[in-house]
Amino acid sequence: MTQYNSRFDTSLKAKHFLPKYWGTWLLLALLFICSYIPASSKDKFAAWLADKLYSANFLKKRKRIAFINLGLCFPEYTELEKDALMRENFRSVAQIALSLGEIAFRSKSFLRKRINFVGEHFVKEAEAAEQAIIFLAPHCYGVDFAGVAAISARGYPLSSMFNDYNNPIFDWFVTNYRTRFSRLNDKGTLYHRSEGLKPCIKSLRDKAHFYYLPDEDHGRDNSLFSSFYATQKATLPVIGRLAKLGRAVVIPTYTSYNAKTGKIDVICHAPLNTIPSGNEQQDTDLMNAAIEKVINENKAQYMWTLKLFKTRPEEGLKIYKE
Repeated sequence: MTQYNSRFDTSLKAKHFLPKYWGTWLLLALLFICSYIPASSKDKFAAWLADKLYSANFLKKRKRIAFINLGLCFPEYTELEKDALMRENFRSVAQIALSLGEIAFRSKSFLRKRINFVGEHFVKEAEAAEQAIIFLAPHCYGVDFAGVAAISARGYPLSSMFNDYNNPIFDWFVTNYRTRFSRLNDKGTLYHRSEGLKPCIKSLRDKAHFYYLPDEDHGRDNSLFSSFYATQKATLPVIGRLAKLGRAVVIPTYTSYNAKTGKIDVICHAPLNTIPSGNEQQDTDLMNAAIEKVINENKAQYMWTLKLFKTRPEEGLKIYKE
């Protein structure tokens, strides 16, 4: 049996209520209030706020990173097209951020109604075949909604990784809402990234599905270069190993907020049955092609503001340098 596993003591202590944490508690209180505001009203305010803040000085660095990433991936985009995509991106960030409290504070039935789960039959088919699933989920702003509200809230056992936030209140908040349903299942687990792949593989063998975010840049020594849109990306070549050792099927998954319907679209694509192929480069290339396909569901909700391409094929090249 896989146990709930966290390297961090996320229990609340008296020191966590000192004045230096009052701002964090105020933010969580606002998220609680927002979780009970109707989506239509909340979304309009979020879009208005994002438009007002789009040109703020404190966002310039993130916008610059995003424009560099978009330029590498889509060299055909004009500056106006990049700007339009990022304006929509910032609106999505605001709308999802103001809805985040729902994952922590609203009921399972409420959350299930907030989700439009497309392709759930792929999950049910894997479960019927007693297969563990690797949910291949690139960094989009709604990742927690997919893991908590779509997968765990429907009773599917789920494991995932986390990093600490260097803020014990956020550590407590995030680890608790991410496990509020899965920790009730004896197969659910959450563990720190520094623990490596062994806990993940054990969870998969226990038939706890794994929510895997595969698109961070972990440096030259740990990566292979693989095509990603019009550029090359340093990518961890572990998907084939995870699938083989965990005896799991890989299902590409993407989440985006649909302001028109007021729901979160969680979209599962068909399993990547050619992984594992026995060839790390081939598996990595297949994975990145699948990531592109799911991002194309809604490019504006991908985290383009991350430093996705810190490691370049040309050694010593620093594209994000000021």
